[in-house]
Amino acid sequence: MMKRETIEAVITEMASLQGHELNGRDRLMVRNRVAACLAAKERHRQRMDAEPYQWRKPERVRR
Repeated sequence: MMKRETIEAVITEMASLQGHELNGRDRLMVRNRVAACLAAKERHRQRMDAEPYQWRKPERVRR
């Protein structure tokens, strides 16, 4: 998996190649969106790797 810094650097470089100059707000938006995307990807991976859920009937409560 690619590192966060690498992805951010590629996005900013592509923007500069297309003639866009990113200000601080734009760079913050790029950092936040890349971080959110990678976090979602990690959550999805954890869900896919988890054991399948198996419901069990609750044991009888003693009174």
